[in-house]
Amino acid sequence: MGWNGVRQGILLSLLTAAQLLSSFGIQWYTVVRLGAGTDTDALYAGATFLQLFSAVVMEPLSFVLVPLLSARQEHERRLLAWPLFLGIGSCFAAAALVSCGVAPYLVPAMVPGFSDASLQLTVDLARIQLAGLVGVACFTVLSALYHARNQFLWTAISLLLCSILGWCVLVVGLSQGGVRLAAWVQVFICTAPALLLLKGLGGWSRGSSDVSAEFFRELRTRMRPLLLSAAYVRTGFVVDRFLTSFLASGSLVILELTWRVLAAVVRVFNQGLVTPVVPTLAKLAQAGTWGEFVRLCRARLVWMAGLSALALAGLSAVVILGQSIGSWAGGQSGQGGLTADAIATLRMTLFACAGVLLCGGINYVLVNAFYAEGEMGIPAKVEATASTVGLVVKGLGFLMGGLIGIAVAISLQYALTSLLLGSALYRRVMPRLCESPSEPVGPCLAVEPSERPS
Repeated sequence: MGWNGVRQGILLSLLTAAQLLSSFGIQWYTVVRLGAGTDTDALYAGATFLQLFSAVVMEPLSFVLVPLLSARQEHERRLLAWPLFLGIGSCFAAAALVSCGVAPYLVPAMVPGFSDASLQLTVDLARIQLAGLVGVACFTVLSALYHARNQFLWTAISLLLCSILGWCVLVVGLSQGGVRLAAWVQVFICTAPALLLLKGLGGWSRGSSDVSAEFFRELRTRMRPLLLSAAYVRTGFVVDRFLTSFLASGSLVILELTWRVLAAVVRVFNQGLVTPVVPTLAKLAQAGTWGEFVRLCRARLVWMAGLSALALAGLSAVVILGQSIGSWAGGQSGQGGLTADAIATLRMTLFACAGVLLCGGINYVLVNAFYAEGEMGIPAKVEATASTVGLVVKGLGFLMGGLIGIAVAISLQYALTSLLLGSALYRRVMPRLCESPSEPVGPCLAVEPSERPS
């Protein structure tokens, strides 16, 4: 990787870190001001519908769109931009309307442990946050177009700018607007970045409909196994919320905050180490250059494992030594802030969920390696297997250890996914490498010196 690639990766990581720090700051500020209780539980439970669509459809769509668009010439991308944007945006506008209508019937089944008043508040907040679904869909298409052109920085900058502005609105108005303002701020953060990326669509391009028809057929073919698996694999947080609704008030928001902290760190690494090389992996796979493909994957795995371990060590030090933060937050309990017990529970949950940080980035590298070569079925089957085991372990964890038991089960599921994905990728790629006379096996097992972490 040349200096330009290193610089772009560093800048992208820094921008993503700043955006996620700002996003987490919004969550933290909301919980500290309103407390870990029924209102914030309802806020996070109400976000379930938006998160379901993002996890089940938007994330797989992004995984598929970037390699598909990267493998095409720029004139083809211009032909596809507007049909993709309008088609996907319209579909999710309709989905948002339908979801608003069925929310009163689904929310009680999703969090049956909530009181009647909390259920009604959750429905109201869910309907507010569903307004952001169209923005998420449009941003997914637009960011895929930018990434296929190897333009990564503006997408990260747009997210950062909107997150900072949303935080300012929240700080100024939370005391008057309460939890409903926090929900509208989330809608703004989901929607505004897409507006900043609209320039990437360019003008409307007239061309052969055969290009669009062929592209959408391939998109549908690649998406089908992902949608089927994601509907099962990526909905574990619904089970988490179902279980935590029976625990003490505030348990749901503590688990959600913990997961967001760890997932934010993983996303920083993903954006800096993996996102910039996905187009390259797609092109290497298309050309059959398996030696370079394996070297690049192996290098990113080494980097990800090392940085994740360092991040966990640093986060542990902050958690252990950060008594002043806990004292400050606990001191706000009279004004609805976090209590000392809530801070202690948050710390224990953070350690129990460490597998998210240690294995989340590794899983992202492995899944993108499969997707880059056009293989969607294997990671779907692997993740479905790990999720099935995870459901059983979560149930046992809930019965044996409550909130902490659920957190440990989440870590174990991430670790099992890493093991299964790594084994499957090795078995798939190594025979191809051995059969290629121009790609000897030896070099592909070593990390190039320029890719070793310092």
